[in-house]
Amino acid sequence: MESDNKNKYDFLVQLLSEGDAMVCLDARYPEVDVPGTHKDNPALSLVFNLNFRRPFDVQETGIFATLSFGGRPHKCVIPFEAVWAINEPESKKGQVWEESFPKDLKLQVGANAEAVGPELELTS
Repeated sequence: MESDNKNKYDFLVQLLSEGDAMVCLDARYPEVDVPGTHKDNPALSLVFNLNFRRPFDVQETGIFATLSFGGRPHKCVIPFEAVWAINEPESKKGQVWEESFPKDLKLQVGANAEAVGPELELTS
């Protein structure tokens, strides 16, 4: 998992050097600190940019940022273990770490794929 975290860190830093980066995470992960209204979300998506006016730090262990939720600041802690995808929001090009993808979300995606047909496919 350490190499995955390093890959997530490197990928995020690369995207941030180019502009915005959307981080998809399982907010239920024990070490994640986000507002309580989002804590049960297995697919929380947050957009980051190096030009944030509030404190923002990316380390090899995770993301530490003060984000605004409903106009209220919250000091967020997002360990890379909880991150399952990072992408560029406009193009949607990015990467999914399947081993970090929430298992219960996989079941939902799988059920939706069966209902919709072969067009819906999870790729990494």
